[in-house]
Amino acid sequence: MGYDIPPRTQVIINAWAIGRDPTSWTEPEEFKPERFINSPVDYKGLHYEFLPFGAGLRGCPRLHFGVVLIEIILANIVYKYNFALPNAVKDEDLDMIGANGVTVQRKNLLLVMPSPNGVPLFK
Repeated sequence: MGYDIPPRTQVIINAWAIGRDPTSWTEPEEFKPERFINSPVDYKGLHYEFLPFGAGLRGCPRLHFGVVLIEIILANIVYKYNFALPNAVKDEDLDMIGANGVTVQRKNLLLVMPSPNGVPLFK
């Protein structure tokens, strides 16, 4: 953009302004998590729209840890428990109607009864 920056100059990025840039975000002052649905912007990539959250080597160190931790927790629950419907409910009686929202969810709760499947819970 026509700027001459001498070598070894310390440059400070205004991350606050990037997070509120109307050329990157529609209504940047509004809290709208749904703006990330079907967005080409990837939190794992080099999209500078996420710079306020950290990027590259300075990215949030807990982000990838959190994603992996959720997968491990779900895998352990599925591995260590058998899930069955309560006595009065049959498979064909399940109501699979979905509800509108930001995420895919069931309209009615699914109640299950967990039971250990023989795998020791603690070693």
